[in-house]
Amino acid sequence: MRGHGAVFGLILLAVAAAYAHLSGAWFCGYDDFNESYRAVFFDGTMPSRIVTAGHFTPFMYRPVTSALQLATWDAGHGALAFRIRNLATHLLSVALVYGIAFFLGRSRAAAAAAAALFGMSPFTNEAVAVAIWTNTTAYALLLGSLFAFFLAFRALSERRAWGYALGVSLLAALVALFTYEPTIVVFAIMFAYLALCARPVPLRGFLSALAAGMALDLAIFFGVRHAVGITGAPLLPAGTIVKNLIEYLVGLALPIDPVLAHALFGIPLPASSVPLHVEMLLPAALFALALVVAVALVIGRPVRERFATLPWATLAFLAISIPLSLVPIVLYRDHVSEYNLYVPAALYSIAVALGLRHLARSRAAFAAVTGLLLVSYVAGTVVRNERVVACARIAQTIVGSLPTGAWRDGAWDVRLATTPGKTLPPRYGIYDYAGIETLEVTQTHIRGAEDAVRLATGNERVRVDVVPAETLEDGCARPRTCYTVSANGDVSEVFRSKVRSK
Repeated sequence: MRGHGAVFGLILLAVAAAYAHLSGAWFCGYDDFNESYRAVFFDGTMPSRIVTAGHFTPFMYRPVTSALQLATWDAGHGALAFRIRNLATHLLSVALVYGIAFFLGRSRAAAAAAAALFGMSPFTNEAVAVAIWTNTTAYALLLGSLFAFFLAFRALSERRAWGYALGVSLLAALVALFTYEPTIVVFAIMFAYLALCARPVPLRGFLSALAAGMALDLAIFFGVRHAVGITGAPLLPAGTIVKNLIEYLVGLALPIDPVLAHALFGIPLPASSVPLHVEMLLPAALFALALVVAVALVIGRPVRERFATLPWATLAFLAISIPLSLVPIVLYRDHVSEYNLYVPAALYSIAVALGLRHLARSRAAFAAVTGLLLVSYVAGTVVRNERVVACARIAQTIVGSLPTGAWRDGAWDVRLATTPGKTLPPRYGIYDYAGIETLEVTQTHIRGAEDAVRLATGNERVRVDVVPAETLEDGCARPRTCYTVSANGDVSEVFRSKVRSK
C-alpha cells in the first residue's frame, strides 16, 4: 500500500501543479454567475428550495448540487472556494481511476499511467475549469461507487465479507443521482462488468443484494422527483443521438488537443464544443501516426503473442462502457460539450494504459509511449488553464470597472454593449471568451451580466441588458447606466451620445 500511495501521491501533486494557476482565478462565464446568483438570492434566502425546487429546467432536480453551491459560497463568497472544491474532487477522481485501473489490470505501472493520463487529459479540463459546476463532484461519486463495487466483488471472489463495500457503492450512487442525473449510468456499467468479466460467476446473494440496492436507489430517486413535480426530458431524434455520440467518441480519441493545436499552429477552433472538424484531422493524424510508430517500436517481436496476452474481456468492458456512459447525455441533450467526456476520459485512459502495458516489451518502452501522449495532454491542459485565467481576468476587470457602489440601492436599468466596430472571437467551450462574453453570451438567454452585477451590489433591483452596440444609446439619458466593453475588458461610459473614458 505504501508503494501505491507514493506513486499516485506524485501524480496528484503533478495534476495539482498543472491546475495551481487556475485555482487563483476569478469567475469566468455566465454559468459561474448564474449558479452563484441562484445560491445567494434563491436558495440562500429560502433554503427549503434546495429540496423543493427544480434546478433551472423542468426535468433537472439536483438538491445535492444546490446545497453544495450554497455551502461553497458561504465558505468563501467568491471563486476561490469553488475552484478549490473542483480541484479537490478532480484529484479524488484521479486517485479513484488509479484504484479502478489497478483492480482491472493488477499493474501498478498501468494504474499510474491511467491516473496520469486522466488527470491531465484536456477533455476533463472544462469540468474542472468552470468554477461553479459540480460535475467533478458528481463524477467522483460515480467513480467512487464503481470502485467500491469492485472492492465488493473482489471480497466476494476471496470469500470475504462484501456487504459493507457494496453498501458504500450504492449509497455513493444515490448521492450522485441527486447531484447530476446522468450518473445513473453507473448501474449499467456495473452490470456490463458482471456480464463480461465476472469470473467466477457471482453468488446469488451478491446479485440479489446488488439488484435490491439498485432498485431502492432508483425508487428513492424517481419517487422524490415525482413528489417534487419534476418532469422527464424529451427524447431526441435518432439521427441527432447517433451524430452526437460519434462526435463525442471521435473527440475523445484525438491524441492532440484542438486548443493546443490552435495555440501552436493557428488551426481554427471547431464551431461545436467537441473537437470533430476537418482542420484537426491532419495534426491529429500525424500525432496518431507517431504514436503508432512508437507502439510498433516498443512492442517488439513476436507481435501475435503479445496481442494474445491482452486482457480482451476487460478491454471489451471498457470499450462498451465508454459509449454507455454517454447514453444519458446523447438521449436528451441536443448539443455536444466537452465536460460530458469526464467519465469517458477516465475509462479511455484506463483502456489505453492497460492495452499499452500488455503490448510493451518493457517498462521503459511503456513509459516512452505513454509519456509521448502525456506530454500532449499536459501541454493542452496548461494552455486551456491559461485561457480560462485570461477570461477570469477580463470578467473581473469589467465588474470592477462598473460603478457597482452607486448601484447598491434603488432601481437601475443598465445597458452594456461591445465597443462599436469591434467583434469578439468565435467561442469554443469557455476557452475563447472575451469582452462582455466573459459575463454573458446573448445566444444562451442566461442573464449572466445581470447576475454578476447583482452579486457585486447585493441589489436585485438592478437590471442589466447586453444589447447591440448600435442600439446602446437608446435610453442612455441617465448617468451611470450605459457602457461599452472592449475585448480586453476596458469599460467606457456612454451618455448623451458622448463617450467618456471611465
